[in-house]
Amino acid sequence: MPVTSGQLVVQQSVLPLKPIQPTQFWTFPNALSLIKTPNNIYIADALDEFLLSNKDIILNPDVFKSSNSEPIKKPLKQLSLRNVLYSDISAKIVDDAEKLESILKLDIVEIVRIVSQTAKRTPEKKLHNSEKLKSKLPDDRQRFLENERLLLNTSNILVERRTVLKLVIELVNSINRPSASEVIQNFGKDIFLSSTYVVNVIEALDKSLAVLSSRSYESGISPELDELIYRETILFSIQLVKVLTELVSGPYLKNNTTTKAWFDLMKSTNFLFNFGPYIKYQESFNLLQGLATTVSILFLDLIETYDSVEDNEKSSSSYINDVAIFCSINDAITNESNDNSVVLYSWLIISMRKFYFLQEHSAIESSKTFLNSFSLEKLDSTIANLSLRAAELNVFSNLTKVNELLKFDSLHSSILSTVVISAMPLIESITPEIATCIQSILQNCPNSIVERFFDNEFTVNHIILARAKFPLAFAPYLQIASVNGNFAFEEFSELKSYIQLFKKEEFGKLYQIDDTNTELVKLTKYLDIFPPYEYNKKLSLMLTEGTKAIMLPATNSDEILVNFLYKYNGWALLGRILQNVSKFFTTSDDEKVNVVVLIIKSITQVTIDGSIEQVKEVLDFMSTYTDDSDILEVILRLLEQGLHSRNVRVLEAVLDLVTKLMPFLSYRIWPYLSKSVLLSHNGKEGFAATIFGAIEMVNGDYNFTISLVKLTDALVQNCLSLNEDYPKKSKSFILSKFINHLVSVFECFTYCRFNHPYQKLELGVSMLDVLSNVLNYTYGVHGELKDKVTNVFSESSTCILDSFLVSGDDFSRSVAPILSMVDSLASNINLYEVSDISGFYYDSWIRGALSFSQLIVEIRSVLNLPPSAFEKSLFGRLPKLVSTYSQYASLRSSVLDVITALTNGIWPDNTKPSLLSHLGRDNAQVLLHSLAVDLDNSFDNYKLKISLYDFICAVMEGNQEGLSVLFISGRDVFGDFTKKGDEAEDQKPISLLQILKKNIRDINYYPNFVGLHLVDAISLASNSWTTARENENDIEFIDELISKIQVTIDEKPQTVDDYISRCYSEKLVSKIAQILSLFLYTSRNENCKKNIINLLTSDSFLKVAKSKFAIKDYQPALHSNLQVSFENAFPGFKLSQFTSVFTKRNRFGTSAVYNLALMDRLFQNQKAWPLLREDIISASVNLQYLESQISSAKSFGALLTAYCRRFGGELSGSKILEFTSHLLKLNITEGIPAELFEQIYHERIELAFFLMYSIYKNSEIKKDPVIVFEIVKNSSELLSSPSMNFLVALAESSGYYRPLLRILFCSLNLIKDEFGILLEYFSVFRDLFGLIVTKGTRTLLIELQNDVYLSRTNKNHKSTKMNERIDDLMIILSLLKVFVKMKSSPNLHQEMATLVNDDGTIKSLFNLYSFSHSIEVNDEHIFAQLSLMFIQELMEIEIIAEKMVSEGLFVVIVESPISSPIRAGSTSVASGAQYHSIWTNGILPIIISSLHKLGPSVIAEVCVALQLFGKQIESCIESWAKDSSTIRISTSTVAETSQILLIYQSLVSMNVGEYLNESGAVEGVDVEVIDMKVLPGLSSESKRDEFVDCLNNLLKHPKFLTSRVAPSSIDEHRIIKKGGKDYDNFVNELIQEIRDLKDFLN
Repeated sequence: MPVTSGQLVVQQSVLPLKPIQPTQFWTFPNALSLIKTPNNIYIADALDEFLLSNKDIILNPDVFKSSNSEPIKKPLKQLSLRNVLYSDISAKIVDDAEKLESILKLDIVEIVRIVSQTAKRTPEKKLHNSEKLKSKLPDDRQRFLENERLLLNTSNILVERRTVLKLVIELVNSINRPSASEVIQNFGKDIFLSSTYVVNVIEALDKSLAVLSSRSYESGISPELDELIYRETILFSIQLVKVLTELVSGPYLKNNTTTKAWFDLMKSTNFLFNFGPYIKYQESFNLLQGLATTVSILFLDLIETYDSVEDNEKSSSSYINDVAIFCSINDAITNESNDNSVVLYSWLIISMRKFYFLQEHSAIESSKTFLNSFSLEKLDSTIANLSLRAAELNVFSNLTKVNELLKFDSLHSSILSTVVISAMPLIESITPEIATCIQSILQNCPNSIVERFFDNEFTVNHIILARAKFPLAFAPYLQIASVNGNFAFEEFSELKSYIQLFKKEEFGKLYQIDDTNTELVKLTKYLDIFPPYEYNKKLSLMLTEGTKAIMLPATNSDEILVNFLYKYNGWALLGRILQNVSKFFTTSDDEKVNVVVLIIKSITQVTIDGSIEQVKEVLDFMSTYTDDSDILEVILRLLEQGLHSRNVRVLEAVLDLVTKLMPFLSYRIWPYLSKSVLLSHNGKEGFAATIFGAIEMVNGDYNFTISLVKLTDALVQNCLSLNEDYPKKSKSFILSKFINHLVSVFECFTYCRFNHPYQKLELGVSMLDVLSNVLNYTYGVHGELKDKVTNVFSESSTCILDSFLVSGDDFSRSVAPILSMVDSLASNINLYEVSDISGFYYDSWIRGALSFSQLIVEIRSVLNLPPSAFEKSLFGRLPKLVSTYSQYASLRSSVLDVITALTNGIWPDNTKPSLLSHLGRDNAQVLLHSLAVDLDNSFDNYKLKISLYDFICAVMEGNQEGLSVLFISGRDVFGDFTKKGDEAEDQKPISLLQILKKNIRDINYYPNFVGLHLVDAISLASNSWTTARENENDIEFIDELISKIQVTIDEKPQTVDDYISRCYSEKLVSKIAQILSLFLYTSRNENCKKNIINLLTSDSFLKVAKSKFAIKDYQPALHSNLQVSFENAFPGFKLSQFTSVFTKRNRFGTSAVYNLALMDRLFQNQKAWPLLREDIISASVNLQYLESQISSAKSFGALLTAYCRRFGGELSGSKILEFTSHLLKLNITEGIPAELFEQIYHERIELAFFLMYSIYKNSEIKKDPVIVFEIVKNSSELLSSPSMNFLVALAESSGYYRPLLRILFCSLNLIKDEFGILLEYFSVFRDLFGLIVTKGTRTLLIELQNDVYLSRTNKNHKSTKMNERIDDLMIILSLLKVFVKMKSSPNLHQEMATLVNDDGTIKSLFNLYSFSHSIEVNDEHIFAQLSLMFIQELMEIEIIAEKMVSEGLFVVIVESPISSPIRAGSTSVASGAQYHSIWTNGILPIIISSLHKLGPSVIAEVCVALQLFGKQIESCIESWAKDSSTIRISTSTVAETSQILLIYQSLVSMNVGEYLNESGAVEGVDVEVIDMKVLPGLSSESKRDEFVDCLNNLLKHPKFLTSRVAPSSIDEHRIIKKGGKDYDNFVNELIQEIRDLKDFLN
């Protein structure tokens, strides 16, 4: 199979369908979601259409600006807006909209639209009559509900405003995105090139800020509403500035108009500083100010804004040449109240450029014009003022702070870098503060910006100067070099100078002027230069005589700086310095702490940017001069010292480095961790817990713990490797301590104080990622915990589950943060947003918590653990989850997945919580309406669609009857019986099933992986007992399904994606077939059934069905070879160990069979892995394709079965028979190449039998004997095939032979009279008889003998397959009867006799009867009866009958232990019923058959047998002469008597009297009187007359006879007990049978 590494992508093929029509459910959040994800062509077109129709809204940044249009006309039932009709608009919606319009001052039409859309998701809550208070006091609950509704509507309106702005940013960022449509790209270009739009953004920002300063958000309705509007106004303002940043970061919109507009706003707001008193959320205020700073820098355009003597368009249009704009900006920035040092410094740079240009080119016309309004003196004064204020305000420190605030988007760091780069000419020397600023900004920039910085000539000069001062001025050079790891590696690999401070007097004795260069000096003797912090003077840099140097003046006059021109390795020096500091490390010495942190961070940066070889080289260099250790040991020692001294700066730096080193130095790190005091050790609490509790919780900064979490993640990833760098058991123990610490932190981190609120979210997200990874790695593959390939995580995962899955009613502290998050979502999510400056951590935290909740709930069920308190808590919070789902579009899929996991959870019997009960009436309606809207909305992403369908499936399968009823019928299951009739019918019930059926019309718009989930949900919903089965839409629905099921794809898949797509296609068709089957059974709509029947009776359907039952493209060699290749490549591993566990419903993909993500982690560094990976993907997809084909075949089989059961009379005999033959032929062709094939193999046989039986039992259907014989032939071939292995399967009572034997029974019966076929294909029937009757019977009888032997030798032995063997014998007996009745040539009987003889069938049957007394089934000797039935049937063939008699048939019958009670006599239904049955149904018929088939030749054997059974014969005849009190007349007695009389007749006809006389069988007796000695009771004429008299006497007294009737069976007992007509008929028939007995003797 061709293989690609790509995942499943959305199909882009064009289908002949009309465009998707917009509906009232389409929203801006939908558009935002769709623009971020790839879509098929129809969704993409719909998105384009939506954007175009809403162009005016999108292009106005003052979103939903009030248009001062006419008031809404009442009553308003529907609203037409942008060619979309919004229906069901109630008076309440209009009233709410008008109220909100007066508060928000937005467009009333847009408000009506959003309120209407909200009402469809969240219906108005009402106080039901049963809830109303019977009191004269005011009831505030109605007002509370109204306020709640206002809050919801306001939130949706204001959130949608921000969504439009987010959509604008996505459009702008899609300009160069290849996957974006032309419409989207053009939209982005229009915005990106529109100065008007930028000005409008600035005006909208001004307006929004004015709302804050004027407090016009205060409505007076409720504090909650005011707070909501207040937060949203802040967030809207922030979003506007973000839009501005995106637009102005390009080259097109920084013109004079936009620049002036921006700085006018900044002047009026003092760069937003004036809003400090009005924004109580400090993080939001800081963010606004930071963003305003970057936008100001963008408008100033430091990189491009220069004067030019040339009169070019760019220069002339710049604000720097427009004196009016320049003055305006200058006024705004130089305002005395402006304390924004970054903007001040940026303007200083521009002003200096202008000043120097004017000085140099004062004569040109543009300069003269400028100087007329802005003198050079004034400019000089401005520069001096700016320089002074920037220095006073500590500009570089503030730059660092702004970068720290905006570091989450590299765009902002790139903007700030323009200040840094532009400032390089102004900086006299790089101080540690400036170096820190440069490092923090540039390390967050793209490489192109970093390259620009290092290529700057002024930067180069500063680096040269900083390098010359190293190591005396330690920090600046190290920090600048460490901006990029590769640069640092190259710089420190070879340093060419070393500076040292000397006393003038001391150094004066050591040098002389260099001969060749008088600016240099050279040493006259060797000199020891000791590295920094070399306290014991143990190591020095020895400079030899002649070493050259440059002397520089020092600060103190008696000192001198000497820069020696000497080459050495800088990394070696840094290593020695680090060791020196580590020996005398104290946290009170800030200088040493800084040195340690800077060196560690420089190494860390090399690990980030450089290669592993470079990092190892650096560590080797640094280890050159370390005493008795290497540098890593020094670093780890510093970690311990940092722990003991609780120095968080050092700890953070070292932990970050250790984390980066973990992938290739784990063999050094694990041993250290095993004895470190970082975590609990030898019963002592670890320093990690101490620092978290005593330092971080006090200081409010959690960088150490965040670094520790990152280290834990690195440890987790390292555990997934084949490197035997440390014992796995020890790794497991160490990791469990880290995980235990993380769980402890997680329990309480939400209660801690954080200086930076985003850190709380970052910490929560990081911890959940680690915990989720551990659980996924542990439980993501099958196997016992101790045997898993990931058993290194066993202790850690157990710790996590023990913490989060506390069972019963106990409270788990670990889940408190998650539950708290769920609670907070119900109020309003914007509280997260105003505190999260990152802009994404809040979303990651919410999604991460929901995803983790889903994971542990699923694991609980997978492990079959008792229900947890966490799950119960989530059930209790279902109303809040539903509220979140209804309100927040971006979280809908995540929330639904959690509820789905809860619904799918496994609970003990009858203890599963009810979703409906926990939701209550109102929230259940919210869920119903929201689901209905989402299902009805085609303008949404596929992920949500799949989550919707999965949730409905979970409800239908999850024992949630109440919610199922609500979903399917829409009926109020809570039953508000206080409503009046008209009121109750106001609203039409919402049926999700009907919406799902309606969705089928759009199924062709969706890829198959979405359509599959849709039809699966319909299938389960339709199968519910609550389903309404009549609907006028069902005909259209069924026709859509029929059209879909008829589609065939003939092309062979080529790629992995093709195969996955085909899997979805096959599975989709199988689900459709299930639905059609269901409708055949349940639908009362005759037209629906007619259409389905027309499909099933069409030639095209059977053609499709044939293809569905044929397995295509299975590759057995691929799977067998893969197992061997995998185990050879990775000894100790088996592929089965990587079988995925968390495979979701109806998902196919590269990781659906094997956990590819885990294998990638484990084997990523192995050479064999890339090729094996491709094979594993191929094998995985091949298995899935096989399973999907099997599923499709089974569903088609069920559909045909349903059709045959309901409409068997309409079957086409020849077509069905041909199809049956085809099914069997497929089994012959394919066999069972793999275990998975057993399903389809069995399915074909079962379906073939059912079809065959349906034809067989319907006498009106014409059967073509030729096709029937084909079925016989295929069945015979299949029965003889190795895949069937008939005799072995028969012996084991396993396999699929039974339906095949039943097929043969039906088909042989149909052709048993076809002499021509029987003669032509004589060998086929002979072989069948030999295999089934002779070999099959012998096999079963041998197994029975073994059971008897085992039961005798082992008292505890119990046969478990007795019933199956009885069934098998009965089937074979039925087939034997058919063979016996075949109208064929005598040769067939001759061959049958030969086979019976050769296979020892006769002997086996005799043996069975002989030991049949040893086997009881349900207290009956059933095998005695069975053996006699076989013997009786075989005796129908004269040759076999002769053989049986000659083999001692009658000796066996007489002498077998089972016959002893019969020979003793007096056996009847009332006494020894089972022996009586053997006698009447077995022995007597065999005697009769022998006489009939073989005649006089068997008289001797028969007479002996009759004599030995004489007591039973006599007791039967004499039972008719019993007195009235004891006589019992039954059908069994009549049957026994009739058979004895028939034997009498046969003996008389054969002149047995003569034989008896000749044989002397009756010596000494008068032969003339006793003529039938072998039949006591009928032995003489007089006895026969007495018998007849007894019968006549009974017949003369019918009432008496009736009173003596006794039952012979359960059915007869029921008839007698019931009485009535049935009883009368039964008695009359019995009397008639008694009359018939006389005829035997007449």
